[in-house]
Amino acid sequence: MSTEEEHIVRVLRESSESLFPSEIAERLNGELGSGAAYTTTKVVTRLIALGESVEQLPDGGWTLKRRST
Repeated sequence: MSTEEEHIVRVLRESSESLFPSEIAERLNGELGSGAAYTTTKVVTRLIALGESVEQLPDGGWTLKRRST
C-alpha cells in the first residue's frame, strides 16, 4: 500500500460517515496546507487501487469495508 493509500484509509477510518472523493481530497489538502497535492481524480485512482479494503456506496460515497470476525 502506498503512502497516499495509507492517508486515504486513515481519513476514511477517522470519519463516522462515508465520504465522496472530493471530501477526501479536501481533508488531505487541508492537512498539507498550501498547494493542492490531492485531486479528486488522484483520490479515485487510489480508492480503486485499494480494491477489497474499501467500497463505494450507492450514493457515490466511499467507506472502509467492515471485516467480519
